[in-house]
Amino acid sequence: MIQPSKTSRLPLFLFTFIFSIACGLLFTDQAHALTGTAQKVFQRNSQAVYQIRVIDIHSREKYVIGSGFRISRDGLFASNFHVISDVVDKPDQYRIEYFRKGRKVGNLTVEAIDVAHDLAILRGEPTRKKPVRLGSSKQKQGTGVYPMGNPLDVGMVVLEGTYNGLVGDRPYQHILLSAALNPGMSGGPAFDASGKVVGVNVAIEGNDLSYLVPVEYLIELKESVKTGRGSKNWPEVIQEQVLARYKHIIDKAVKSDWLFENLGALKVPQSILPGVVKCWGRSRSEDPSQNAFVFYGDKRCQSDRNIFLSSNLSTGTIGYSFFWLESQSLSSLEFYKRFSAQYAQGNFYPYATSGEVTKFSCHNSFVALASRNWKAAYCVRRYIKYPKLHDVFVSFAILGDSPRKYIIQVGMAGLTEPLARNFLNKFMGSIQWTE
Repeated sequence: MIQPSKTSRLPLFLFTFIFSIACGLLFTDQAHALTGTAQKVFQRNSQAVYQIRVIDIHSREKYVIGSGFRISRDGLFASNFHVISDVVDKPDQYRIEYFRKGRKVGNLTVEAIDVAHDLAILRGEPTRKKPVRLGSSKQKQGTGVYPMGNPLDVGMVVLEGTYNGLVGDRPYQHILLSAALNPGMSGGPAFDASGKVVGVNVAIEGNDLSYLVPVEYLIELKESVKTGRGSKNWPEVIQEQVLARYKHIIDKAVKSDWLFENLGALKVPQSILPGVVKCWGRSRSEDPSQNAFVFYGDKRCQSDRNIFLSSNLSTGTIGYSFFWLESQSLSSLEFYKRFSAQYAQGNFYPYATSGEVTKFSCHNSFVALASRNWKAAYCVRRYIKYPKLHDVFVSFAILGDSPRKYIIQVGMAGLTEPLARNFLNKFMGSIQWTE
């Protein structure tokens, strides 16, 4: 997906122009310079792949561009939800159009969505033209995969990539692809050598790694359209899908046997779900000669997949951190100021405007944790358009006169308070004091 800068479109235009000149004839609808399987896949399927544009109704200009593809003769198209999310979020401001070779083909409406898998099915006019064939994401390691789409608004392309298996936690997995997807290819199909769709282009990881949504999730969503099982009450659909995904994560985390490690005087979980949550660490030694008046150690863990609600708002993440601070150089007062400032910093919840979420409501208390006394803040805010969804943030700071201080923080975005408390009961109850 490409979304122009809100302050200026000139940088995007310049980058697109330079990119198109550099790539030359490779990025054209005729797919010059392609050979072998990639060329055959392109020739067989390019007529069913389109550029998707989200149009601002008032300015009549494109606001977001991505890709999509025809999946039936009766007018069904597939794309990513994040490509068209603004139409669902603000239907009075945006509409969807689809293009081929730079010419408008028609308008599209939203038929079904799956925000947890970042999929959308759109409806256009029926046609006699052949749709793509939906295949299977179960491929052999090293198999060739051929994504198609419209990168950077310069024309339809096909890339050659390598299938590297499924990653993540079922039923919310992705295909790991060795190929450099570009902005604007989001929502396009990725084919196997026989020309069947194995997945939908969804994310760019960098270093020539990308992700695809397995085609099985698209098949399931398409079936819901055929059987009439889907609802078009989008706020309700979005809430239920976000909560179902989050409940799966929390239930699995709570039922898992965690491994633990020492962090200073604390014994803390290594990772609550290795396939979902990734951890990083850092530290800095105290060295007054380098203006470093405190020692700190920091372990931060966070899920690496979120859910788009609109181009400006995402949710569905979970994260936590352990912060260890001590100093031999600072006075007690100065050290307490540093410690208090760190405790007041919030983490692990998405940026959102006042029109999207309420203000945080916080409750402060003193609690016993890991055989020590702590100051605690429990904060909650609610999504305005999605009142079942909440962001929960908790922060704990150890009390006492010890020169070694600890802060524990947990943030969860897009869930109910009972789900949050279910996780917090196990997580906070598992932490131990080792000295």
